Amino acid sequence: MLIKKAFDLAEIPHVYNLVTTRQSFYTALGDRLHAAVREHNKLPILHLSMHGNDDGVGLTNGDFIKWDELRLAITPILNDMQGGLLICMSSCSGGAGCKMAMHEDADHPFWALVGNSGEASWSDAAVAYITFYHLFFKEVSVYDAVNIMKIASGDNNFMVFDGVYIKNDWSSYISKKRFTGGLLSLSPKDLTSL
Repeated sequence: MLIKKAFDLAEIPHVYNLVTTRQSFYTALGDRLHAAVREHNKLPILHLSMHGNDDGVGLTNGDFIKWDELRLAITPILNDMQGGLLICMSSCSGGAGCKMAMHEDADHPFWALVGNSGEASWSDAAVAYITFYHLFFKEVSVYDAVNIMKIASGDNNFMVFDGVYIKNDWSSYISKKRFTGGLLSLSPKDLTSL
């Protein structure tokens, strides 16, 4: 709600959806998101504020959505935007959402994902994302905005992931593993030096 209030104050067009169940989550990502794009005639930014861990995100009713399931749910919008979607994960381990770009399908990955690589307190995340959006809508680059959100929140675990880079790196990694017959175990923390 704090980010919604900040958007109201800055007169940034937005739509807020409270989702507590799997059904309401998919409705928000489908019909409501498409309606918001039509209403505002702008490319969307998907901001998810929820519980999370390295495997995915949790809903209020206890349902859990794995990263691959979330990727499949947003694939239509990713493809419609030709990979231009910015995703902001206001959750613990939201940076693990970069796994959504780790696929070899022909589908587009996200443009960028902003998330935390560890546990994020609600207050730090609120300060961080209000700072991020304030700068981003003043045309500060996503990378500079993330660096400043780290300073504003006092949490250096906020990161930005480039979807095309991750997808290409993933495909290269998989090709090498297929060639050498190696096992696959790559986590988002392994990607922090990319």
